Formats: sequence, C-alpha cells, structure tokens
Amino acid sequence: MHTTAPSRQWTPTRGHPSARPRVPLLSVIALVMALLAAACGRGGEASGEDGFTLRIGMTSVTGTPQGNLGWGHEHDLFLEALRPAGVTDIEFSFFQAGTDVSSALVSGAIDVAVTGDFPALATRGSGAQTRLLGLAAINGDTWLIGRQDGPTTIEGLVGGTVTAPHGTIRHRVAYGLLHAAGLEDQIEIANVPTPESLSGLASGSIDATVVGGVTAVELEQEGYIVIDRASNHPELLSTEPTTALQEFLDAHPGFVEAWQEALVTVNQHIRQNAEAYWEYVADLEDTTAEVAAVAEPVERYNTEPFPEEGIRQLAATQQFLREQGLLESDFDIDEWIVRP
Repeated sequence: MHTTAPSRQWTPTRGHPSARPRVPLLSVIALVMALLAAACGRGGEASGEDGFTLRIGMTSVTGTPQGNLGWGHEHDLFLEALRPAGVTDIEFSFFQAGTDVSSALVSGAIDVAVTGDFPALATRGSGAQTRLLGLAAINGDTWLIGRQDGPTTIEGLVGGTVTAPHGTIRHRVAYGLLHAAGLEDQIEIANVPTPESLSGLASGSIDATVVGGVTAVELEQEGYIVIDRASNHPELLSTEPTTALQEFLDAHPGFVEAWQEALVTVNQHIRQNAEAYWEYVADLEDTTAEVAAVAEPVERYNTEPFPEEGIRQLAATQQFLREQGLLESDFDIDEWIVRP
C-alpha cells in the first residue's frame, strides 16, 4: 500500500517571504494515510520472495525527495547500495513536521525516519525502541533574520517579537542565540508557524524569526537583516539523524551495513559533483545555483555514518532538551547508535 501523502499546490507571488513554503503538506492527512499503511504490514512491506520495499519518511516542502536523499534516489545510488540487504524498491512518504515522521515510524507505517535532531531525540526519550542508523548530514545552519530596516543586534530585539515553531531546531537555535547574548529572559520566543512568521516579517508585525536553507539566503538578498546565525555558535549547529525501530532491524539482517554504505556513497557523490548538486537543489527550490551553494554547502554531507563533529552537535541538542524538561527519559547516545 502506498503511503505517500497528497500535497496541495500553492503558488504565491515569487519573491515575497510568505511564498517560501511553496507546497504546504497536509500533515494530518499524511499521518492518517501512514497509519492506514501500517495496517498493511509492519517492518518492511514484502515485494517478492527475496526482497521488500523500503518505506522512508521525511519532511519535504516540495512533495518530492530532496536534499541528499533525493539526489541519491534520482541517481539510483540508494537503491543499488541497499539491494544487498534485500531492498527491491524504495517508497517515500512526506510530512509537514519531523514529529509526524517520528509518529509514522513508531506506528510502523514507515521503516526509516529522516528527521532533525529534535524529533529523533525526543522519540527515543519517550521510550520508543528506535536506533540511530547514521547521520545523513551535519553542520545544519539556522539564521535569526530581522525585518527590513529593523534591529541589527539581539539587544535591539528587547521588547520586540521573535518567532520560531516550538519543538523544532529553530526554537532551540532561537533560545540559544538569545541565551548567548544573556537576553533569553527579556525576549519572548512566540510559537508561530513559518508561513505566518514570514508574512509577519514582511509586514513588520514581527521583528525577527528563525529560518534556514534557501529561505534564509533569499531573505538576506532581499534586504532582510541577518542578526545572528547558528554557525557563529558551533554548539547550535544541527544534524539529520536517520532512525529505525529495533524490530525492523531484527527482521532485516544486514540492513544497517547497507544503509550506512548508502549514506556514505550518496554523500561522496554529492561532494564530487557539487555544481550539479546545486543545480538540482535550485531546480527543486525554484532558486539559483548560487543561492543553493550558500544554502547547501556540500561539506555538511559527511562521508562516515557517525562523524565526531556530528555526534557532538547531537549531544548538544540532547542537553538542551534535558535543560528544558523536554526529554521524558534520558539515554546514552552511544547506546542508541547501532553499528555493524
């Protein structure tokens, strides 16, 4: 049964900040369909006597596989690397938020979840028997963007409005940047979804929001003010964990090795074909290759499953969750990692 959620096309005026989430995904419908798919079978849906279809869940603003996984899928790198583990086909499901991806994983509607740090860590902390298969990317940067002609420093935001969706890496970065300035108790972080935040930034009704990727780079080019960014504070950089349930791994011996090999193969291919990759990103995001090169530096695509730098970034996010009381139960990242 196919688990891919339908998406609704939305094409606002090009160049306006509120236009950035160009294809809002219907996460509720996606989750319902994912749960229905779970009824069709857990732990990989068989597609023949000797193989199975691997179901991967991820967030996507385009309704298609994107980033390094999209590149690997388009060039058949993922499927070829996973064939030794019995994978005969790959099926993608797209969700609006990483929490929805994690819910689908726990329900058995997907086999592998590709999310940000927050949902991956929180799901494991909730008691779900997930395992960390590898980091798909590290050094994820997020920017604090101010309105045009607005404050240029964090100090200038005192008494103003800063937005970030709570429970996301953007919330964590917003808090971390304010904390680094010693102003976390003087500036409130309002829980506002990204589309509304971008509209408010354009109208001047909010003073700053936290975004990353192509959106951040294009906003800077349009005259919005980059007040600070995670890359100025290395402990605020983020990773892209890939996780699976232990029962799925038990049912598919050899999958861990194949998955980790697939990540390494795809990321090496991107590094070796950087210009082509940026053109690919530009086409998906309706932007230029120059913007894509800034938004998606190929150096963030690690060529080993668990680089020390990435594990440090993951641990820093886990510490934030502890401090904020957002981790139901603690756990050791080293024990969460699954190695061949």
